[in-house]
Amino acid sequence: MTRADPAGVAADILANTPEGPPVVAPGTVLAPGYVALRLLSRGHRLDVYDAWSEGRRCRCVVKIARPDRAGEPGVRRQLLEEGALLRRLDHPHWVRLYDVIDGERAALILETLPGATLSAVLDDRRRLCADDAMVLGAQLASALGYLHDRGWLHLDLTPGNVVVTGGMARVIDLSLARRPGPSRRGAGTAGYRSPEQVAGDPVGSATDVWGLGLLLHEALSGREPGATRRRSDGLPPLRRRQGVRRLPSTLVDLVNECLTPDPRRRPRLDAVLQRLSGAHAPTAQSAPC
Repeated sequence: MTRADPAGVAADILANTPEGPPVVAPGTVLAPGYVALRLLSRGHRLDVYDAWSEGRRCRCVVKIARPDRAGEPGVRRQLLEEGALLRRLDHPHWVRLYDVIDGERAALILETLPGATLSAVLDDRRRLCADDAMVLGAQLASALGYLHDRGWLHLDLTPGNVVVTGGMARVIDLSLARRPGPSRRGAGTAGYRSPEQVAGDPVGSATDVWGLGLLLHEALSGREPGATRRRSDGLPPLRRRQGVRRLPSTLVDLVNECLTPDPRRRPRLDAVLQRLSGAHAPTAQSAPC
């Protein structure tokens, strides 16, 4: 089946990649009623496609098992568990789930979000000003708190997993979400793992506090943590002066507290949200956005 791209997305066929099997051509049916437009990303287990929903007559995102991993029970289970969790989330800072395809190749159907990932924003702008970072942090803390209230942890908060547009942040991925408790050593994205994830120690709410602190550290400093810079004893602290700008001491202190290596000494997520939400409007010391 072929179809002209109804959303104007480029229909160039991606060549075979070293990361896996050939990418499907535009116009290929990914699941009944969902037609591929282009590949957005490829992971070790999953492909994510920009797609056309025939029933909704609009674009959507299809998260589907890679062809070479589709027969693995673990991959299928991961997708269906993520879909079941997303069905339970009704929050302005979480991506919305349209459907779960429990077919030969399990897939999740998600809304298409306008804007760009935070990673792309930082590539373009290098860093956020203090006020934008505080708004971002408060929104993400709200999303994480909502998830924690339902007994789950995110464990993979990275700039690539957050889409921002018009002052609104949305978390788009729950692939590594799990209950608090024992963890697998090294689980998570290289460079963004907390000390307890690196060591394989138990994870809890404080693990996501680390993730939020690290994301804000990168957004404010313009420096990616990187696998080579991640150390189990912590990161170089965020400093008040970033180039020609000075950051509010309250924000700098909060980020550094979130990145305390000992999870027992990190602030609670509710306290992080309160401190970010209660921050004052721009002052003479804060950089203009």
